Amino acid sequence: MMKIGTLLPKSTFNLLLQHDFQAGLTACLQHRQTGATLISSNIQYGTNAGLVHQEAERLLLEEKADVLVVYADQATLKQTADLARALNKLLIAVHGGAKYLHNWEPHPAMLSHTLNNTIHCRLTGMYAATKASHAAMCTSFYDGGYSHCHAFSEAYMSSGGSLTYNYVSQYKTAEFNTAPLETFLNAHPETRALLSLFNGDLAHCFLQHLQRSGINDLQLFTGPMLSDESLPAVHGPLELPFRLQGYTPWVSILDNPANELFKTQFRQHSGREASVAALHGWDTGIILEQILRTAGQHHFHAGNILEMMKEVQLESPRGILHMDAATHHILGPSWLVQMDETFKPAILSEVTNTAHIWQDIIRLKPEGQASGWINTYLCA
Repeated sequence: MMKIGTLLPKSTFNLLLQHDFQAGLTACLQHRQTGATLISSNIQYGTNAGLVHQEAERLLLEEKADVLVVYADQATLKQTADLARALNKLLIAVHGGAKYLHNWEPHPAMLSHTLNNTIHCRLTGMYAATKASHAAMCTSFYDGGYSHCHAFSEAYMSSGGSLTYNYVSQYKTAEFNTAPLETFLNAHPETRALLSLFNGDLAHCFLQHLQRSGINDLQLFTGPMLSDESLPAVHGPLELPFRLQGYTPWVSILDNPANELFKTQFRQHSGREASVAALHGWDTGIILEQILRTAGQHHFHAGNILEMMKEVQLESPRGILHMDAATHHILGPSWLVQMDETFKPAILSEVTNTAHIWQDIIRLKPEGQASGWINTYLCA
């Protein structure tokens, strides 16, 4: 029997983030009949390292969790990872992967299972450069405060594209105003590509403003959250005069048995349609099942689990997952998706193995001090 501790944050951008993640995780473990026990705790927005550490101590020392899953960024987790190391327990860090590798990673007791946002943004930037020689970078005050923004723009420029304008929106929809961007676009018809990085209500608001702008010959290249197909259902219908393209970790129309199984099991378990957060939870369940099934080899000792994971490939609804041995980060495929006028997705292509992009990101990561939000992406 395995006991799993989960520390989950709140999100004002995606109100179902922790609930869909936990439901996806539970649905996977129950469907696989693992018999695992889940103990959960809330860590507010995941920015208080002291609170995270306190709850981790409780789950590891008092509740005797065999493995600890924490939805938080690296900067908050160093003390907790060191505690896990002292106890020889594995910490699985889960988050969107919107920040670059932290300077203390890899850690001998931590496995990072992210949605690889920096990888998808880098791929989209490279792709955009093959389609448009000039582009404007468009993001929000919030979304722009993470490394995925640099990964997006740097890849575009290093692949030959020229950024001609930077638009940073307000982070409240009531104050949202695309007039400066529209003025620029009307004055510079050679720029019609927008590298666009928004999430949730800000993403929907951005698209609505562009929809009403009368500038209909735009090309939008998007970060993963802007091509989230749930936007119209959550925030209202869209009728866009342009299409969006971008790389993303998962899309509901992936045609494989593992994805159909995931969507069916999540719907039966939660009563809701599958989401990327639910997928993230389900994939975490796949990793935990692998750990449970091999317990006789590693006895839940962190170092032994990480050694075992170096050789493992796991079948996810989004494709094959594997661990990069050098960084202890789980890598998965990336799907190039196009959203049509009403936000229905179509798959254009796939990058099956993203390891080479991950290596580029590690190699090109800026050194020295950098500004950015301490919050885990979407947890604010």
